[in-house]
Amino acid sequence: MNKGFLFFGAVIFAVYIYFTYWNIYVSHRKQKENHYPELTEEEIFEEYEEANNDDSLQK
Repeated sequence: MNKGFLFFGAVIFAVYIYFTYWNIYVSHRKQKENHYPELTEEEIFEEYEEANNDDSLQK
């Protein structure tokens, strides 16, 4: 009986963690689309690289 409860609790916890990460992933994608609606993924990456290079030169 105790092992059954432990197993059932582990399944519920695994499902909870899965949906938590899924929610984070979907929210991140939507946020990126809202901030950069007209840029391609490649252009976003280039802008990110330029911003990082500029910050490292100023230090």
